[in-house]
Amino acid sequence: MPWAKLPTNSSKIDRRLFGYIAGALIPLAALAFAFSYADHVRRAEVARSDFIDYARLTGQSSAKIIARAEGFAAGLVLRQEPAAIKCDAVFAALQSELPSAMSLRVEVDGASHCVRTRYREGSEISAEPADIEASEHEAIVVTRQSEDERVSVAIGLRPRAVLIAPIVATTSGHASFALLDPAGNILAEYSDRGQDKEAFLQLLKKADLAQGSATRNLPSEDGWLVSVVPVSGTDFRVATGILPEQAAFEPWLSVARALLLPVTLLAAVFVVLRFGMQRFLLRYLRQIYGTFRQYGAGDTEARVGQLERAPAEIQLLGMTFDMMADRIAYRTKDLENSLAEQQRLTRELHHRIKNTLQMIASLIGMQRREATLASDKAALRTALERVQGISAAFRVSYATNEGTDVGLEDLVREVVDALREPVRLPSSRVRFKVRKAAHTTIVLDKAIPLAFILAELLPRRFDCLAAGEQITIAIAPDGERARLEILGPEGYMAGESDDPYGPMRTRLMRAYLAQLSAEYELADSTVTLSIPISEA
Repeated sequence: MPWAKLPTNSSKIDRRLFGYIAGALIPLAALAFAFSYADHVRRAEVARSDFIDYARLTGQSSAKIIARAEGFAAGLVLRQEPAAIKCDAVFAALQSELPSAMSLRVEVDGASHCVRTRYREGSEISAEPADIEASEHEAIVVTRQSEDERVSVAIGLRPRAVLIAPIVATTSGHASFALLDPAGNILAEYSDRGQDKEAFLQLLKKADLAQGSATRNLPSEDGWLVSVVPVSGTDFRVATGILPEQAAFEPWLSVARALLLPVTLLAAVFVVLRFGMQRFLLRYLRQIYGTFRQYGAGDTEARVGQLERAPAEIQLLGMTFDMMADRIAYRTKDLENSLAEQQRLTRELHHRIKNTLQMIASLIGMQRREATLASDKAALRTALERVQGISAAFRVSYATNEGTDVGLEDLVREVVDALREPVRLPSSRVRFKVRKAAHTTIVLDKAIPLAFILAELLPRRFDCLAAGEQITIAIAPDGERARLEILGPEGYMAGESDDPYGPMRTRLMRAYLAQLSAEYELADSTVTLSIPISEA
């Protein structure tokens, strides 16, 4: 049925709808990906530019510590009586102002006037020249001399303390720092993540960090952004490196950003269309479709009815189907009434024909009984037999199938019974042999010629039967034809001729056979008819 081709559940509709929307959004997704990739490249360039400024900020923060040390040293150089400097008090004041200071050396006229060092917080203060010389190998030394070069002040700063300054200034949570001497050696380093620290140091060791340009951007590896900037007023430099957190999966982030808009749009459009179609379209279509299925299954009373709140087009579709179904029902009812009337008229016609034939047979029978001459009786008997054959055909047709097809066996039995009556032949003298003929039928137009043929064949054979003899009538299907055989005692019809130029009976037989499209064969005491049939 054509109804079976329609979708029967919402999942098929959802898949088709999703497929249509996805197909429509593929160009949009490609365009969004292209814009996202271009934006990623732009943001990468901006990030590198911002990182250079960030690296300069770290150098400036380190320079502030050194500038404070230089200011303290300049103050000592400018004192009126440098020989009166109290060493312990000055060193205490230095550490109070600069906790990162680890040594102090003051020379007046080439002689050491004040020598103090403290390697770490809480350790003892030493005044041994050997200690101060050893400490200066691990410190950033800031020196100042007076104009007359009589006074020289050297302040040693802890490298790590100097490095802490940019860390505090930048408040970075994922940057790595290293303090480099003029030869490129790493004096101090800092990183809050161990895995980043090792990678950063390896990168600095591979790079050529000898004294060169003031500011350098090293080639990046594995997404690292590295820059080396000088500490103002010194030959020291600060190397700053950042590994962006998204560097390892930046390509996936680019794809995700590119697909985020179209996927979100796809989901939004799908949800809106799905629920919108369900709310305003699909539920009404399902109602109409269910009515179609009921109507197609034979329920001609099924109607869509009122579709309240449905779109105007859907309401029009439902109204159109209901109007069509009402019109079909009206026409079907008219056709049924017309067919019933036609069948009634046909039955009435057949009934009247049957009654008329019966009346004719009765009149012929009365006339035969009153006839005195043998020739008149024979002629009237022949006429009566022919009328009885036609009447039997109509009786079978009217009783079985409303005048359309006639059962072959029923027809033959009815005609035989009608033809036995004029000669008062008992039914036991006629024997029937029927093989697989329960559904063998012929049309009414063929039934009447067959009845005529039997009316010409059987009465003469009835007359030739001797006492105790029988006639056998055999009916058997033979493909698209049926074989009707009339068998009598051996030799009882000897001398019968079917010469077309003979009596009137022979000429009638040929006419009936042609009308019936049957084949006739006579062999001794057996007559065989091959008749076209129709299978019920």
